[in-house]
Amino acid sequence: MKFASSFSALLVVLPLIANVSGLAVPEQALVARAGQQQKGGQQQAQQAAAAKAAASKAAAAAAASKAAAAKAAAAAKGGKGGAAAATTAAAAAATTAAAATAAAAPAAAVARLMTAKTPPVDGQSAADVSKNNFANACALGLPSVPITNGLQITTGSCNPIPIGNIPSVDNMPSSKFQSPKNLDVIASNQTFTVTLATKGIQLGTFTNAQKTYFANPQKLNGQGQIIGHTHIVMETIDSLTTTTLTNPKNFFFFKGVNTAQDGNGNVEVDVTGGVSPGVYRMCTIVSSATHQPAIVPVAQHGSLDDCVYFTAQVGGAAAGGAAAGAAAGGAAAAGGAAAAGGAAAATTAAAAGGKGAAAATTAAAAAATAQGAANGKGAITAQPATAQAAGKGATAATGKGAATAGKGAAAAKNGKGAGKSRQL
Repeated sequence: MKFASSFSALLVVLPLIANVSGLAVPEQALVARAGQQQKGGQQQAQQAAAAKAAASKAAAAAAASKAAAAKAAAAAKGGKGGAAAATTAAAAAATTAAAATAAAAPAAAVARLMTAKTPPVDGQSAADVSKNNFANACALGLPSVPITNGLQITTGSCNPIPIGNIPSVDNMPSSKFQSPKNLDVIASNQTFTVTLATKGIQLGTFTNAQKTYFANPQKLNGQGQIIGHTHIVMETIDSLTTTTLTNPKNFFFFKGVNTAQDGNGNVEVDVTGGVSPGVYRMCTIVSSATHQPAIVPVAQHGSLDDCVYFTAQVGGAAAGGAAAGAAAGGAAAAGGAAAAGGAAAATTAAAAGGKGAAAATTAAAAAATAQGAANGKGAITAQPATAQAAGKGATAATGKGAATAGKGAAAAKNGKGAGKSRQL
């Protein structure tokens, strides 16, 4: 009989205890409330104090519940009436404990979430932390921010899907265009093939972007490489040296590559009809299977993608080369003409100088002969006056002829005779 009464009392108390969890405030609601009402270190301290007070109340309620349970146990020994009294006492104790728990939960949860920040280093921002890996993060934005549901929601959304598996640093993807190469010149309006080399990723897994966009966590293959695909996008730009920012909403060509690499690690995409004359930027976008950007394990790493710049023109590189050759030929011809003109001018000057030198030589020789005959010494010794006359003739000459005349005048002055001067 005593056992039956105690069991009946337990059946009455258990539902009350189960309802305690229903009185707790959901964590996401507490976070929202904290974001609206609690700001700054002083408020955090106040919340911590409130949490402490609430915890004290909860402890007191627990003690009261324990005392009530003891009374219930004592009353149970008194028979049926005692069992009823015990049931009533236990129910009251459970209700008191539940109320204390509900009162303590908001302050405790808010204090936990507001103070659980990663301490930032100078120049860094504090990061939020969560006890449940932000499982309910998207609930805070509802209904204004919808949940990402596999569609490409252009107005923005919140995605609860986890990032997934992240490769090692030895399995980070790398991409490099093989054709067109950077700064290539191609023929406009003609079909061409883009060749892209990749490594560190398993290409060829491409889900329906209209229904499964960002819908799965990132996955790795047996070699630890990301399972996914890549994209090729082209944008028109003003010039190869432009510094104008592009608009990501505007692009000329876009292709999701859903094929695997060949034996050389390459994938190819045909650009049917080619591109119009102009300057282009072409880049890759490496992605996981459901189109999210590839995630790697470290912040500091080289680019996973590649970009090149190329020009399209009528006739392509051959026409560009011919035009450049013609320009170079014109420049060379102009340079040759200038050189020829300079050579002709130099020749004329030299000829004039030669005539001047010859005249000076003749004058010097005649003077030396006359003076030598007067002195009875022939043309062996030249007098100062004779040398002076020869020097004047040399001064009138220019260029090489002037130098030669100078030499003749010097010889006459040194008394070497007019005979040697004639040899000039």
